[in-house]
Amino acid sequence: MKKILIISHSTKIEGPINYYHNYLTKNNFEVISVDHPLGDYKERFTRFECTKQIKKISRLNIFGPLNLIIDFYLSLKFIAKHNFDIFIGANNFDTLAGIFSRFIFRKKIKKIIYFASDYSENRFKNRLLNNIYYLVESISCKYSDLVISNTKRAEKKRLESGLVNNKSIVVPNGVLLKDVNFANKLINKQTFIYIGSITKEHGLYEFINKVYPIMTKLVLIGEGEEWEKTVMLCKNKGIKLEIYYKKSHDFCIDYLKKFKGIGLAPYNTSSMWTYYCSPLKISEYIACGIPVLMSSVPEISEMVIEKSLGVVYSKLSLNDIRLSLNAFDESMFSHKAHKFYDTYNQNYLYERIKL
Repeated sequence: MKKILIISHSTKIEGPINYYHNYLTKNNFEVISVDHPLGDYKERFTRFECTKQIKKISRLNIFGPLNLIIDFYLSLKFIAKHNFDIFIGANNFDTLAGIFSRFIFRKKIKKIIYFASDYSENRFKNRLLNNIYYLVESISCKYSDLVISNTKRAEKKRLESGLVNNKSIVVPNGVLLKDVNFANKLINKQTFIYIGSITKEHGLYEFINKVYPIMTKLVLIGEGEEWEKTVMLCKNKGIKLEIYYKKSHDFCIDYLKKFKGIGLAPYNTSSMWTYYCSPLKISEYIACGIPVLMSSVPEISEMVIEKSLGVVYSKLSLNDIRLSLNAFDESMFSHKAHKFYDTYNQNYLYERIKL
């Protein structure tokens, strides 16, 4: 049985690397892991797990680049102490630790996988840090044995960074349902739901402020820097609110399965990562039988248009969005949801990653 080491950075919210970790465990792979903190939140720690034994090291949130150096050092220490067959890094800095161990420390690693998430242009405000980021990206693409991008756009940028085609695959962020039931719903086009972080990049505040006349009710599940500001806007605009703060992923999926409205994903271009992202929330909306109303920024908007999975707008216009929603045929959407799930099922997607 192959032994796999996963090194990642994560927030308190689960992401694709967590889902892939779960997939490997369910399929009887032996997985050991190092998980570093990402973001500014209380009780930050690096988490080490090996043979079901867990160790945590408390971490202060200090100057960003220094955090990465500490992460790199802790990753190298863990790698030196353990033997494994396959190394998986969840971002380019995580992957660099595996590459460094193989080529500098001569650690025997049969396969290095860069499990890349969203590509970031101008990730930092500092030009020097951006250049370092691009250098690390280039090294990760060149010296990994397999590079996984979650969109074709992200893959294209990595090919430009030196990645070769035969080491590259695209695996979008998928969804996994415990209860696979695609009963038809009677969709209310004046009732909306938004799940996830509420930030400037996600564009919810701007969206509501522009198109609130079409919104009778809004369900909010999540958190974020613009949470309170958005809640206050909804109240001022007379939108009926149903609020759930910081709920679990299972709670969100269970709620979506019962929800009979429209899912919102109004990404904007204030941060370039939105152009390259593969939004989990859109996959979950559709798989749970909910048409999506989204901006044309993420790549998946092209599929939404092609398969008639919702409404996509390129301009934030109340009149245009109202007309498009009215014209959208939501009847028998469950059949479309079922076909979508067959393609975006996490198990199906992860089977494509050959270990």
